[in-house]
Amino acid sequence: MTGVTAPAVVAPVPGRLVHWAFYLFVLSIPFEFPGRSFPVEIPTIAAALFVLATLLEPRRCYARTPPALLFFAAYFYAYWMSAAVNGRAPVATDMNAADYWIEVTRLFVLELEMVLTFWAGVNLMRSQKTARAALVVFAVACVLEALLPLLGVARTARAQWGGGERVTALGQNPNHNADVLAAGLIALLGLRYGLQHQPLRRGRWLVWPAFGVSAISLVNTGSRGGLLSLGLGLVVLTLTGARSGWAKLRSGAVLALGIAALVYTAYSNDLMRRRLEDTIEHGKFTHRERLFPALLAMFDERPVFGWGPVNNKYELGIRQDERVRRRRDAHNLVLEVLTATGLAGAIPFCAGIGLCVVGAWRSRRGAHGFVPFALCVVMGMANMSGNLIASQLLWLVLAYAVAASLRPREVAGPGPPAGAPVWRATSGWSPGRGEPAVPSVAAI
Repeated sequence: MTGVTAPAVVAPVPGRLVHWAFYLFVLSIPFEFPGRSFPVEIPTIAAALFVLATLLEPRRCYARTPPALLFFAAYFYAYWMSAAVNGRAPVATDMNAADYWIEVTRLFVLELEMVLTFWAGVNLMRSQKTARAALVVFAVACVLEALLPLLGVARTARAQWGGGERVTALGQNPNHNADVLAAGLIALLGLRYGLQHQPLRRGRWLVWPAFGVSAISLVNTGSRGGLLSLGLGLVVLTLTGARSGWAKLRSGAVLALGIAALVYTAYSNDLMRRRLEDTIEHGKFTHRERLFPALLAMFDERPVFGWGPVNNKYELGIRQDERVRRRRDAHNLVLEVLTATGLAGAIPFCAGIGLCVVGAWRSRRGAHGFVPFALCVVMGMANMSGNLIASQLLWLVLAYAVAASLRPREVAGPGPPAGAPVWRATSGWSPGRGEPAVPSVAAI
């Protein structure tokens, strides 16, 4: 019946400790610091602390099992099947005398940690307030990280053949740094122009200066994939689900201005312009034009279980005649899974990712608007030229996409108070009373 509303789902919400551990995890994502004596990355440590915090309230943090999780579990089964099949003659052991099973187990633990953060993140971000706060924390963290090289703090510059430098912070990989900044920019603009419920108002005058800082830092990385990811994300945001004609026109015009500013900034940078011209005029993709055919040939040779986790990287290194690193990454998420676990792992893995993207698309008319789908587009493009299977950012975005498609929940209690808010499929949700506190924009 038209006009009938469904009550919001009443369920227990994890307490403050779990929420703050979650925000700490989100805050850490842009601050990878490779090359340290301690081999574990800062975001990995923060993710582990978050997972440990969820064990204090497992029934609340893992209350709902999203269907995508079952497909990821099937992928893990195929992961170990492939490792067992290919473990009889591991290329990794022959190449560097490493213990093959230690490398396989290390990668599995990292991927398992990401899936657990995805599961808990879905349950936490079913709260509109928590999801919005996570976007704020991530956007602010990305702006702070973008400021570092511009201020000369922890600045890393890599000289490029033909002139110019690729600049990042903390010694990060330029392509990964650009992917994180692209997602941060989409989160920043999504908070102001994409959300249909409680868009950013306090501190809104800071949005465009922050956009400029992050965009300049992204262009300075020289990453063509990161630039394209951001551009596609901005295009999706221009499809804003605003209901009034004026709001649609305003948001579309402002975001179109952002795209124009991004293009101008990119072509004002000599290194970025030269790299883009090499791609457009000569089809150069930094050796990816050689990697991808080799990966397809590897898949064609072992289509069912692949070459095994870790093994596939060493096999690719052999085919590329690597003499220093001995191993090469696939630089493509789909080709990584296909060559590591074959169709046995790629089918459930891609099905799980697909369910998350479908959830982001379905949520476009709700409180989150096109923000989840725009972030999924950014991650999709980033994974066409990179491999983020063990990246905290990818699994956070997937969790947000699934959570945005679910019916929001309120805080459990003795009973809903008189006049309790209700959930409407077309207008978002108002958070219930007593929900755990989250950081405000002013506080951050």
